[in-house]
Amino acid sequence: MPDVIFFNAALARLYVAIGDPGVVEVFDTRALRRVEAVVTEKDAHTLAFDAARNLVYALLPHTHRAAVYVDRG
Repeated sequence: MPDVIFFNAALARLYVAIGDPGVVEVFDTRALRRVEAVVTEKDAHTLAFDAARNLVYALLPHTHRAAVYVDRG
């Protein structure tokens, strides 16, 4: 079940964080298809987004780190 969903209008991408099992699903909303699934960490469902650089940050609660996903569109 999705925990967090947000939209990148510049790239027409939808990001869906799912804490269990620990992935961020990336969808192309123009083509209506999944682009990829980025493995994060179980219970990682807090995201941040840097629109200027197209960076998605997933906060990893068990290892106290942040994973950074660069979306090149």
